[in-house]
Amino acid sequence: MKRYLSIISIFLVSISIFAEDEVTIALQQVAKNNLTLKALLHESEANVLDTKAGNALGGPSVEYSPFYKKGYSGLAESELIVKEDFDFPTKYAARNKLASLQKETGAMTYERQRRDILLEAKLLCLDIIRINQTLQMLHQRLTNSETLNTMYQKRLDAGDANILDVNKVRLDCMEVKTLCSEAENERSTLLQQLQQLNGGFAIDITGTKLPEIDMHFSYEDFINQAMAQDASIREAEANVKTMRQDVSISRQEWLPNLSVGYRRNTEMKEAVNGFMVGVSFPLLGNGSKVKAAQHRQQSAELQLQQLQQDTESSLRSRYMEMQNLQHILDHSDVEMMQEMLQLLSKALQHGEITALQYYTEINSIYEKIQRHIDVHCQMVKIQASLYKNEL
Repeated sequence: MKRYLSIISIFLVSISIFAEDEVTIALQQVAKNNLTLKALLHESEANVLDTKAGNALGGPSVEYSPFYKKGYSGLAESELIVKEDFDFPTKYAARNKLASLQKETGAMTYERQRRDILLEAKLLCLDIIRINQTLQMLHQRLTNSETLNTMYQKRLDAGDANILDVNKVRLDCMEVKTLCSEAENERSTLLQQLQQLNGGFAIDITGTKLPEIDMHFSYEDFINQAMAQDASIREAEANVKTMRQDVSISRQEWLPNLSVGYRRNTEMKEAVNGFMVGVSFPLLGNGSKVKAAQHRQQSAELQLQQLQQDTESSLRSRYMEMQNLQHILDHSDVEMMQEMLQLLSKALQHGEITALQYYTEINSIYEKIQRHIDVHCQMVKIQASLYKNEL
């Protein structure tokens, strides 16, 4: 019994030490193997290539027209036109800038999705570590209950214990085994979800230690830094720049489209050669295109404002939630619970309490220990979400 309580004591003292390398390696694997991120990279590259192709010169057109005349054998006349159409030169420069902005937006979109996927993976890892802690505690608790079951069975055979105490020990063994099975099932589910994020490759998290919680930082400085680094806000800002450039391009649509070419005419085997130059003015419909682009810009700007407000509100609420949970942990006296387990053990060994009284008390203590583990994990997960842009 004393050995068991000593193990529990070491376990409770050491839960603040974190197997960070294990989680870091897991996140590196997810970043490498996640299928969504792989697909997004290909999609982003395809969009860049589409934009480049759309801003390139088209191929030249060739027209040939033969004419025939009654009473004249062979070809009477012919016309050959080789022509190249292109936009006003400033349009290409504007579209090249738009392509660069779209590439930047695509990069920000990738970073946002990468951040969200890695955060999801990290939260799963933290939950697995929480379950590992619980299983470690339950396995030690089960070992203790089985030891007591053997001891009380011998006492019953010797007439030194009653059937109520023996049955209470047996019931506790059954309950702890059920809790172990439930925890193992939850762990399997979490590992399966982590495997899905890792492109179908299995990852095993065996650590049993969570990180310390750091509440000692300037809140306002943290908010400003988090807002500046937030991938969602940076993506929205890049999108606003793209929409503004789109407005600039729409305003240039009134500029003429040009064409140059070579022309050859033949008549009765006599040929003349020349050049041709054409200009077309897109006078109709450009006003509507400009207004549409302006509405898209205004929409992007409003979405950015809303995202900034939502992000700041979320950061504040999560910070306050961490403070409230910290108060709970501050009132969770782990050392006192360890002492209570030791005192109850001594009382049971000296016959000062019955097995029924013993299990009633220690079950309550174990519930508080589990609550401590759960709250600690919840705080660590909130901290991970606050610093998600550093993943």
